[in-house]
Amino acid sequence: MKGLPSKYARQDWFGPESFIGVVIGMVCISLPYTGLAHRDAIWLILGPPTAGVFFVALSAVNIPLGNSLRRAGVGLFSAFAGFVLAILGFLAGVAFAAMFT
Repeated sequence: MKGLPSKYARQDWFGPESFIGVVIGMVCISLPYTGLAHRDAIWLILGPPTAGVFFVALSAVNIPLGNSLRRAGVGLFSAFAGFVLAILGFLAGVAFAAMFT
């Protein structure tokens, strides 16, 4: 076996579009928590991962900007994953600190 088929190689899934997607996604997700958007704006929290999955699925169709859409989608979805990991880290820190009080 020579390796993974080129269809499943993840060589072109990360790039500058991913970084821009992460920054935009994190800004959107943080707006309700900073008070710059309405507290009930759940669409700002669920919008980046939904758009990320949509962009990755749309990139599977052979369109001219497919690679850029895939990279932007991975960035948007990564922003949501970072948000979830930050919440888990915060809760773990609070639980660890509670053991010593």
